[in-house]
Amino acid sequence: MNKLLILDLDGTVRRPKSGAKFISDPLDQEIIPEAARAIAHYKSQGWLIVGATNQGGVAAGHKQLEDAITEQYQTLRLCPEITCIYFCPDYQGLHCWLCCINPEASSPIHTAWGWEYSGTYRKPGAGMLNAAIKNHLGFKSQEHQILFVGDRDEDKGAAESANVPFLWASDWWKSGDANYDTSKS
Repeated sequence: MNKLLILDLDGTVRRPKSGAKFISDPLDQEIIPEAARAIAHYKSQGWLIVGATNQGGVAAGHKQLEDAITEQYQTLRLCPEITCIYFCPDYQGLHCWLCCINPEASSPIHTAWGWEYSGTYRKPGAGMLNAAIKNHLGFKSQEHQILFVGDRDEDKGAAESANVPFLWASDWWKSGDANYDTSKS
């Protein structure tokens, strides 16, 4: 069985080291310790792990697209268990970027994702989740186990729109606890 774990990033996996509300500098981020443990647990269970994040700061003019790309690469460096990150930099959900690090060359690769889900990439739209499922599993089936984890209502809405199970970050973090009953996840 193929297993795909899709993670929201801000507030679920990473947070600003500075204590600011949002990451404004690509280096001003750290992995949330509970998330690191949960990621390790899922990775040990054979899950493929990808990120999916809205990056409205680009559309709002708080950061440049290049900074958002660099931010995703920093997350991939801090948390190498994450295979790649999908992100939507606009409010209309028209565009999706995919950031990966080539494991053979340790070099960054980023590209704009296709137009198939244009208009639905921004969460609570299902575009990023559907792109991740198509790119990594080929299609949704009973043979696949898919889970989306997030910390905001728009994350839950994206999971509902994509018709995939959702778990709140605070509950998912418990899966990395040695005393947690892992049969629940």
